Amino acid sequence: MLFNLIQTVEQRSKDYEEVGMKDLLIEQIERRLKWGESAQWSNKDFQELSERIFSTTHKQLSVTTLKRLWGRAESTTQPSVATLDILSEFAGYKNWRHFRQSHEPDLPQHNTVPSRWARRSKRRIVGLIGLIVLSSSIWYVIDHSATKTSSPPSSTLLDSIEFSFQKVATGYPNTVIFRYDVGDIPYDTLCIQQSWDTNKRIFLSESQGLVTTTYYYPGYFLTKLLVNSQIIQEKELYIPTQGWQGILLESADDFTYLKPNQIQTDSTLTVATEVLQQADQNPKSILYLANLSDNPQISSTNFSLETEFRLAQPTEGSICQNVRLTITGTKEVLGFHFSIPGCVGDLIFMLNKEMISGKDHDLSAFGLDLKMWTNCKVDVKDNLMVVSLNNQEVFRHQLASNIGSIGGVQWTFEGLGEIRQLRLQDDVESLDLMK
Repeated sequence: MLFNLIQTVEQRSKDYEEVGMKDLLIEQIERRLKWGESAQWSNKDFQELSERIFSTTHKQLSVTTLKRLWGRAESTTQPSVATLDILSEFAGYKNWRHFRQSHEPDLPQHNTVPSRWARRSKRRIVGLIGLIVLSSSIWYVIDHSATKTSSPPSSTLLDSIEFSFQKVATGYPNTVIFRYDVGDIPYDTLCIQQSWDTNKRIFLSESQGLVTTTYYYPGYFLTKLLVNSQIIQEKELYIPTQGWQGILLESADDFTYLKPNQIQTDSTLTVATEVLQQADQNPKSILYLANLSDNPQISSTNFSLETEFRLAQPTEGSICQNVRLTITGTKEVLGFHFSIPGCVGDLIFMLNKEMISGKDHDLSAFGLDLKMWTNCKVDVKDNLMVVSLNNQEVFRHQLASNIGSIGGVQWTFEGLGEIRQLRLQDDVESLDLMK
């Protein structure tokens, strides 16, 4: 027992050293950025950091992940090695191991230990002392937790699980009531994951009950009930729109819903000029427009989409004049990206969980004069996708699977976007989203 306790103490000490290494890395990145005290960083700063990391490494870290790393989120879980690899690469190292090997002498003996690590060192020493003093209690916890099984629950227990949801409104924003009951399944952690984003989880303290969350954007969200990090049940949650609806996005947490009279839907879909004036006040503003049917009928295995669009007037802060089209299915999405020719290296397609980047693919055909009308066709037959622009085939890709039933489309424009044709159809159904 004592030997096991010593091992536990030694492991905890190694964990503390690992945290110190992480803090060294974070402080090195802060010095490189020269943005001042990170406690004063805004959400926009973290968004820019996410974009810079992707531009440098071609790998994505979300704003939520970065906030958690910088201690600006409620979650206190330690980052994965994959996350630390990306941060290390951004800082100029091959990976996390390379960074650690380059800085291992810094923690125990140098006087140049970063202040962030030094501020926590006293707490770590106190924690180690407490760990030894409370050895009997700790051993009980270790022994007790070791008896808990991490294997999947039996089919009998799985059959007894209840997981359901109820939307309280039509359209968005929409509060959703989740009800759950995991019965007699033993667990250490129990949570509901609200969407594909693993950072958006609601941790539950009881084996049964209800919890609510508000969805501020439309779309499909594959919600999951997880026991001990294992997915036990999944539910497809769909938040439709009420016809065409729009949002002016300044960041993920800072947005304004457009009023119905600000969206014009005659022969051409556009927005009122005051929306663009408001967008010009923030150089990173994005116009979001969506039309998602409340009863999806179009099959994504064999379908076609045809549309015409343009960026009639970009915002003053727009450099690349980005436009994105997302075909939204019940299981996944097909996302396309357009820009001026000089920015095609930054284009990103999201095609049914697969990311296609302009960093290592020729997407030059999607660099356009976006002030001119562009005709775009997407044809999918037996999951083979062909994209044509202005009646010329420019891209084809074999999809791994279909994206479920198609509910409609979502657009984002860096400025005053306009659409004058948008039709979806499969072998049976046809949907004109301009009517």
